[in-house]
Parts: sequence; structure tokens; C-alpha cells
Amino acid sequence: MKKRFTLIELLVVIGIIAILASMLMPALSKAKEKANQIACTNNLNNVGKALLMYSNDYKNMFTIGIDENGKQEDGKLKYHNSPGLANLLYCPGYLDTPQIFVCRSTKHKPAPVKDGWKDVAKNSDSNDGKGSGDEYNSYLYIGGLVTTELPSTAECGIARDKNKNHKSYGNVLFADGHVDGISANKNTNWQEKDNAFSMNPYDKDEFTLPEENDLWPTSGE
Repeated sequence: MKKRFTLIELLVVIGIIAILASMLMPALSKAKEKANQIACTNNLNNVGKALLMYSNDYKNMFTIGIDENGKQEDGKLKYHNSPGLANLLYCPGYLDTPQIFVCRSTKHKPAPVKDGWKDVAKNSDSNDGKGSGDEYNSYLYIGGLVTTELPSTAECGIARDKNKNHKSYGNVLFADGHVDGISANKNTNWQEKDNAFSMNPYDKDEFTLPEENDLWPTSGE
């Protein structure tokens, strides 16, 4: 005669499985977040390579913003964030996919591949990363910097995670192309640990904006 599980035995087994699952979930969640942080580091590394190639082609200057028509309107466009990064997609040979601007820890979605630069260029950015329903970019970017004017390319952040991409942790891309992960302490947000991460150096009068006649060309010019 086959021995069958009693209802109590079955409930005990289910309870044990539930306890084990609850113990494993935090570890699995941490492992997933760590993987997302590494993928995010890789995204910014690739953005950094593209920015350096761009600056080598255009008089040591990093890209500034374009609109959804691919135009740089002297003095009228935002230099920073999505419009500035969209130029790397618009100009051939730097970046091939808008997926590179999306951190997997966020709910942001990549822009459609066809003419994705247009969606990135008109993206509605927010520091906290919440933004609109169609946020195609997980990173903040300082546009228009000239590498030869920076006191130290290894100490000036030019792109970083939005504030809440990874909660108390964030990746920062520096002007020399390297990426560092920054963690917060108890009383400090990670993005406030150093002035280089403020992403707004123009307010400190340390850098100058390019002159109107010094704006570098986009594709097709």
C-alpha cells in the first residue's frame, strides 16, 4: 500500500519552501541589482568612448544638444542631458543604439531603433529619473565641455546615473573616459559627495560655453 502525504505534512513542506524562498529573495534581489549596476557601468563606458571619439574629431569638444530635426540652434538648445547625448546617435560612427542610454534598474525604455535619436533628443529629463512616461534616457550629461579647459579630466564628471537609478549608489563617467561607482553614506546622497558630480559646472564659472561661431558640426554639415 502506497503511503500518501497527509494534509498536515503537505502544509509543513509548503511552509518550509516558503521560508526558504523568503530567505533567498533578498539575496537574489541584491544579485540582480549588482548585475544591473555592472550593466550600467558598461553603458557609461561605451558612452564615454563615443564622447572621446567625438571630441577627438571636433577640437576637443564634447557634443552639445540637438533637436528632433538634428539641428543645433545657437544659444537656444539645451546643452545637457538627452539632447546632448542624442547627437552621438545622430552623427554616424559613434553609437548605434538608443538602448545604451537605459539603465536596467529603472523603468525607462529604449527609444525605437529607427530614428531613435529623435526620441532621445526630445526626451523629458528629470534629476530623480521619474520624468514622463516616455523617458528614454537614464543618465544626466554635461554638454559643451572642452577637454583642454578642464583642470583634470580624471576628476570632472561629465555623465552619471540619475539620482534614484540605484538608490544609494550611482555610476559616474569622468572626462577621461573612466567610470566609478559611488556609494552614499548615512547623511549624504551619493550624487552630492563631490562637486564634480553636481553636473552643473557652468554655475561655478570654472568653464566657458562654446561661442556661437565655435559650435562644431553635426552629421551632414
